[in-house]
Amino acid sequence: MTKVTRRELLSVIKRQYHRATRPEKTKLLNTFCQTTGYHRLYAIRILQTKHRYRTRGSCRPLQYGRPFFALVVQLWELLEYPCGARLQPQLLPLAEQLLRIGELKELSDEWRRALRTVSSKTLDRRLRRERQIRRLGRGRSTTRHGSLLKSSVPIRITNWDTRDIGFMEMDTVAHCGEQLVGEFIYSLDMVEIATGWSEQMAVLGKGEAGIVKAIEDIKNDLPFTLQGLDSDTGSEFVNWHMVKWCKDNGLFFTRSRPYYKNDNAYVEQKNYTHIRKWLGYGRYDRAEQLKAINELYRGDLRLWNNFFRPVMKIKTKQKVNNSVCKKTYDTAQTPYQRLMASHQIPPETKTRLRVLYESLNPMKLKRSIEEKLKRLRQS
Repeated sequence: MTKVTRRELLSVIKRQYHRATRPEKTKLLNTFCQTTGYHRLYAIRILQTKHRYRTRGSCRPLQYGRPFFALVVQLWELLEYPCGARLQPQLLPLAEQLLRIGELKELSDEWRRALRTVSSKTLDRRLRRERQIRRLGRGRSTTRHGSLLKSSVPIRITNWDTRDIGFMEMDTVAHCGEQLVGEFIYSLDMVEIATGWSEQMAVLGKGEAGIVKAIEDIKNDLPFTLQGLDSDTGSEFVNWHMVKWCKDNGLFFTRSRPYYKNDNAYVEQKNYTHIRKWLGYGRYDRAEQLKAINELYRGDLRLWNNFFRPVMKIKTKQKVNNSVCKKTYDTAQTPYQRLMASHQIPPETKTRLRVLYESLNPMKLKRSIEEKLKRLRQS
């Protein structure tokens, strides 16, 4: 029996049920339960006078209307489509930043309250359709294990202590296109463990001197003191040049285990969101492309990733039935917010970061990034 037939039968029996005597009600109830398969208590409830049969479209109205979610979608697109848990804590700060710089004309108290109270589950549910339209790509790895210095570079086999700022994981991403032939550009990706602060720089090839020079340039631009580095077993990292440079600069240098990709999870998860999503999987192998990519990395994209892209950190892990790992995350914050909340950053550095943040226009940054990417793809 279809739902439509059950509703029609209910409307007919309901009128008879209200006018019937007690013995007649028993007969009607028995017939109704046998025909529809409903439980007897449920049948009694829906045959009551005040009960309304729930039909499509009779659910409660939406708490957050379409105009409000049009703003949410705008902020969601601006932040490059994060999940609800990452998006929710950043909605109000980002909207206030856009209002302060004139990108938003107005922001009512009602919408401020809604941006503060809307749940991450509601955001995920209402944005589900938009997520289905967008696709994620697969990565390509060019890591080749270094044959030297395996004994000189210790393996890190314990979890990071995320309370100390200054330890970074690093990896390279190849822009080789479809074929691993010739010399092409690599992107050096470095991520700080405690705050999620990330830095990228492009190098032509992955020779020892070029990689170390890029790491040294990044080290000089960091808003914190670099204390240690961790990499995979690629030959661009596991070499005498890198070991000597870390020793001269007083840095800890460790490596992950071969074939254990999750040992470098902090930087591996950024290879797509911070590099592949912007540059794609095409081939870049010319000097002018190298210059354009570094102008993007060391300029607008660096500011965008560190001041406006939210990051979540795992607070606890718990095994369920010795198989499933239940993880608890903290509130999503940008790397800038985590640096400002840390007691390990000097006040003068915080002041410099705050002045820089208040001068930034996220809409203008996004437009500038898209224009530079467009010129890069046309080159």
